Amino acid sequence: MSEGLTDTHQNGSDDRLSQWLSRSLGILAAVVLFFMMMLTFVDVIGRYLFSLPVPGGFEITEMMMATLIFAGLPLVTARKEHVTIDLFDHFIPSMMRRPRDGMMHLFCAVMMGAITWRLSVKAAETVEYGDVTAILNIPMWPMTYFMVIMSAATTVVLAMLTVTTFLRSNNTPA
Repeated sequence: MSEGLTDTHQNGSDDRLSQWLSRSLGILAAVVLFFMMMLTFVDVIGRYLFSLPVPGGFEITEMMMATLIFAGLPLVTARKEHVTIDLFDHFIPSMMRRPRDGMMHLFCAVMMGAITWRLSVKAAETVEYGDVTAILNIPMWPMTYFMVIMSAATTVVLAMLTVTTFLRSNNTPA
């Protein structure tokens, strides 16, 4: 496993907060995934055995998928568990890897910040227009604000990764 934010030494309260947030988001993602599997199971059984699908099952699944993705985003980012391509790593000198990683974290933080900003604009629009789902009339604003909060958290994690990558001493292996 790559060294992420969870591996750095922090003071006790920061470490406890980080562990609590990590566990909470992990449990939320696990619970949502479980209910998404159960909903899909019930929907398939109802659809094919009784010709009676779960009403609004598709839009509930969409909302659970968004929750799952955005709850996992700060966790995956903090642990540096994103899918990466190391096709050119053997061409990059080892002394250039840390600056490259820092620049990539900075670039991703800026891009995630832009995504957060645009999501916040969309969230405000969902409140203003009173957007609801098509079948069950579930208000959309809680989901869009959850996405904003998780995107902002991911932006903060990426900014912290940028700082820790650049501040790490040169004699520490990359």
